This record gives sequence, structure tokens and C-alpha cells, in this order.
Amino acid sequence: LGQSVGDGGGIEAAALLARLLELDLLGVFVEDEALLALAGHSFAREVRMPSHAWSAMAAGEVEAGLCVAAERSRRLLVAHCARLGIAGGFEVLRGDAGACVAALCEAADILALGAPDSAAGRAFGSFPRAWRAALGSAASVLLLPSRVARRGGPVATLASHGGVDEMALRLARAAGETLLVLEPPGISGEATVDQAGRAAVALTRRRIGGTGAAAILEGLGTTRESLLVLARDAARAGDGPPRIAAQRRIPVLVR
Repeated sequence: LGQSVGDGGGIEAAALLARLLELDLLGVFVEDEALLALAGHSFAREVRMPSHAWSAMAAGEVEAGLCVAAERSRRLLVAHCARLGIAGGFEVLRGDAGACVAALCEAADILALGAPDSAAGRAFGSFPRAWRAALGSAASVLLLPSRVARRGGPVATLASHGGVDEMALRLARAAGETLLVLEPPGISGEATVDQAGRAAVALTRRRIGGTGAAAILEGLGTTRESLLVLARDAARAGDGPPRIAAQRRIPVLVR
């Protein structure tokens, strides 16, 4: 968790996934030490909303703002955990976002990261450091938009030569949703059909033009999906998965 948590929809989405998979939810708010160091310099300036006026950055005000944001995040997480009946916890760390992510992650974990709405937010600041560290870790990564479009809807995933990720099948079955399988060129759907039959999951297949973000976005089209599951290999190029999460306003699970 960082300073921007939107309306808490991302936290709620993480809590819903934790309930589906019978997991605990731990909220970790990272106070970005680079931001605090910048605020300590006399030349540092910030644009303040809603006036859009430039002002000097005051280290004390920045630190106080981070404390307020952390407390807001904690309250949202506690409220969603209580409402959904799952175990939760919360802690605050100070440091580099990427280093904190690397220290937190283990193979059995799912790391949930907020995906910034803007391209600039996804390219600069603490998010790209955390995203790179997450992809380099053994944990799965759940990218969360600031606001989630819907709670229900098909679970979408990208097919590979071996079929689809078993987690996508598990989530579709647990949520009682259809599994939408996007099939890039050269991928046969036979393994996918067999997997869905064994898992007793309703299946929809759709051909797409490639494995990149643009092809996935075009393939999703007017579908009102609730979640996208991608393999890690398909997620390593550029900011594709964060961009999909932000544009479609859905969680994207990278395995």
C-alpha cells in the first residue's frame, strides 16, 4: 500500500480474493524514504491540490500526510476483513518500495500492488520499483486498480500450449463464474477444454491476435470480466499488466 489507495476498491478486491482462496490478508504500508529525503531539501517543490499552486515541500507535512494515508488504509483493510470474515493484519514499513517487496515475498504468497491510473504513475516513482521487484520474486502478483469496475463477472485468462493456469480454473469455480480463455495464434484449445471439463467450469473461448497488452485488451472487448489471470512470462514486457488493470479497472493476477 502507498499513499494513493483510491476509494478502497482495490483493498476490497484483495480481501475478496483472500476469501475465495482461504488466505489471510496482510496490509503493508510503505513510507517511501526517497520521498521523505526529497522533502528534506530546500529546493523541493510540490503541486498542491485543488489549487494547483506550487509550494515548498515541508518534511514534517509530508511525514504527517503519510501517517494519515497509512491510517486510512488500515481502517479500510480492517473494515473489509471484518465484513468478509477473513483474518487480517496491518503494518507500516519505511524504505525503498522495491526492497520492501523483495523482503516480504515468499513462494506461497500473493503480493497485491496498486496499479496507478496514469501512465506517468506506472513509469515513475515507487510503483515501477515495486513492480520489478515483485516480478523478480517467487510470489504471485495481484495488480489492483484504484477503483474496481465490478465484483462479479467471468474470470479471463490467457491460454498457453499446456492449457490454462490451474489458479484461473480454481478461482472461476470458487466464484461460480464462467472462464473466458483468450487463445493467441498457434495455441490449441483442446487442453483447455479438457481442464475445464475436469474442473466442472463453464468455458468460453476467444481467439486473439497476440499475447501483448493491446491484443488482450482488444480480445476482452465488451466483456464484463471480474479478473484476469496471466502467466509471468506474458507479463514481463513493459507495463502491460498494470495498464490492463488500470484501463479495465479489474484485478490482474500474474502467476
